[in-house]
Amino acid sequence: MVVFNAEEEIEVDEIEQKGDSLIILMPVFDSEFKLKIHSATELSGNWYDYTRGVDYHVPFRAEKSDANRFSTDKEAGEVAPLYSLTLFPTNEDEVDAPAIGEFVQEGDKVTGTFQTETGDYRYLEGAMDGNTLKLSAFDGSHAFLFIAEVLGDSISGNFWAGNHWLQAWGGKADPEAKLTDPDELTYLKEGFDSFSFKFPNLEGDSVSFSDEQFKDKVTIVQLMGSWCPNCMDETRLYSQWYDKYQGEGLEIVGVAFERTSKGLPQAQKNIIRMAKRLGANYSFLIAATNNDKSVATEKFPMLNKIISFPTSIFLDKKGRVRKIHTGFNGPGTGNIYTRYVEEYEAFLEKMLAEEA
Repeated sequence: MVVFNAEEEIEVDEIEQKGDSLIILMPVFDSEFKLKIHSATELSGNWYDYTRGVDYHVPFRAEKSDANRFSTDKEAGEVAPLYSLTLFPTNEDEVDAPAIGEFVQEGDKVTGTFQTETGDYRYLEGAMDGNTLKLSAFDGSHAFLFIAEVLGDSISGNFWAGNHWLQAWGGKADPEAKLTDPDELTYLKEGFDSFSFKFPNLEGDSVSFSDEQFKDKVTIVQLMGSWCPNCMDETRLYSQWYDKYQGEGLEIVGVAFERTSKGLPQAQKNIIRMAKRLGANYSFLIAATNNDKSVATEKFPMLNKIISFPTSIFLDKKGRVRKIHTGFNGPGTGNIYTRYVEEYEAFLEKMLAEEA
């Protein structure tokens, strides 16, 4: 099976049929479909996302069709290429969150994504139906739906994730839309001049930044989780960097904050499966079996705060923190991603050329 989201193609090969039942295990993420085959053209059942609990599920139906994912009955209006947006709070403990909407329209077809200070919403695909923008994506971890009205240079609508999340959003067309520099959100607190960690690896052995493995190495410490699509995109890139630069003195270690209700064994299983799927040959440690950012902040007391998975700490050969990058805007953001790769590869090469 192949899942299509704009330019993304997700190949799914763990599929089991028993009579009229079909089990489809999604790659990378701990989720699956349990379906009944009604005919050669119709399936129904549920999608289960076990990272949200053993019973979390969303009803599912599939019908064979050559149609686009959204029907359009009205002549397509126009959506601007770039918007400055606000994601509005879902409860009284939250505050407005800035975002950028970037879209490409061809006729009534629209692709694009949303950038936030914690990462992007990956590959979205949909249509303009009159003045109504409809976008969606499914990657095995997230089932996203955006519906909004475009009126002049204004846009406003709602964002749904699975059956657990509903959020209003809106903003204005803005060709100069920007977010806070992701290298400025997390930093070493005053009074700290070094970075350290100590967590068990997938075999249960303790690993510390003071170990020989990291001595005189340029090191990337990646705070991540196997449940996180932005982490998946970042891990694909880091896997390429590791294979390219390991021989020149690059070390990468993923520090996982897993989201599972099944404890450490399931967390280990999820990380091993993810690493195999993504070809990640670098080390992974498990810091926690939940993805609470306050827990992550406690685990790294030298940092002011952790506001996103992923967050990456770049250290030179002397163990000094040179950059801390919050979130990850992946290949779904087009030129944003390309510029990041070029800038950070040059930065890595510069550090690798320095004396230990």
